[in-house]
Amino acid sequence: MKKLTFLVLILLAFVAAQGQTNKRTSAYNYLRNNKLDKALEYIEPTITHEKTMNDAKTWYYRGTIYLQIALSDKPEFQNLVENPLAISFESFKKALLMEDANDYKVEIYTNINVIADGFFRKGVEAYTTDNFNKASEMFFRTAAVKEEIGVIDTTSFFNAALSAQEGGNVQAAKAAYVKLAEMNYDKPLVYVSLANILMEEGKTDEAFKTIIIGREKYPTDFSVLITETNFYLKTDQTEKALANLQEAKLNDPTNPTIFYAIGVNYDKVNNVTEAISAYKKAIELKPDYFDAIYNLGAIYVNEAATIMEEANKLPLDKVKEYDALKAKADLALDNALPYLEQAHAIEATDKNTIISLKEIYARKGKLDKVKEMDAKLNP
Repeated sequence: MKKLTFLVLILLAFVAAQGQTNKRTSAYNYLRNNKLDKALEYIEPTITHEKTMNDAKTWYYRGTIYLQIALSDKPEFQNLVENPLAISFESFKKALLMEDANDYKVEIYTNINVIADGFFRKGVEAYTTDNFNKASEMFFRTAAVKEEIGVIDTTSFFNAALSAQEGGNVQAAKAAYVKLAEMNYDKPLVYVSLANILMEEGKTDEAFKTIIIGREKYPTDFSVLITETNFYLKTDQTEKALANLQEAKLNDPTNPTIFYAIGVNYDKVNNVTEAISAYKKAIELKPDYFDAIYNLGAIYVNEAATIMEEANKLPLDKVKEYDALKAKADLALDNALPYLEQAHAIEATDKNTIISLKEIYARKGKLDKVKEMDAKLNP
């Protein structure tokens, strides 16, 4: 009786094991016939049963089923599970750990590439709809999937960094840029973006080292040059900034921002002639460039103020000299007026422009204009 019971138990175990392999075969057949819902139903029990859970075949079939669900254009299959690409990837990874993995390795590697492409497409879709955090996640996943088969996907990693930065996830972007630099990824933007992030964090020395490396690698790249120039501007290294800006001017002679920056820096070192020339060039390239127009007007206003300060220091009997200096100051104000009026026409609410115009109108005795500016200052 005991022998019979033992034999029955053996037969039941055999039947159970056979049942699991039959389910796995059924899952595969349903997969071949594109009945993905049934394939999913039959494959799931096999991943937890001791007779099939340690077979590469089981996990390979499961990965393939989930991959086909992810790729399906049929709504009834698309809604079967969430994140089918991720589940497919994990299944293939599990298959590769099994003793019989070599029987399926070629197919698994091919499918993993398909999964990577799927994540990449999702990243592109998210980026084009301004969903930058999801885009970053998808591009990071693409890189991770590729890494599983020994491929370093720097393009996906770079896209992940850009998306993370766009989405405000600065630390993720920073970590990605650091890794890309370590991998010697051949894109100037890696060094530009990393240096800018470090500058924003107040890590000036690290930022400078980063951009210097970028300049050494890409000596003719305009974006790297401008980033280094911005560093000099922010750290008040005017002469170095000017040297870079002169180089930038040669590289991009139609960029009004460069000429504006040149004007600002010549302004700082009191080289009025060069500042005026640079501002005028910026305005020539961009006729509605408010900052350049206002600064040009301000130069003439300051010139008038300096001249009048000199005139006011003259003795009372130096009337002729005083009148000559006053006439010179008035000419400077005449030069300033059209620029400040143009600036006011562009930005009618800018208070500095209104105050400057009020002072000039007062000097010229245009009381109606003075009242008009007063009304704008005190609405």
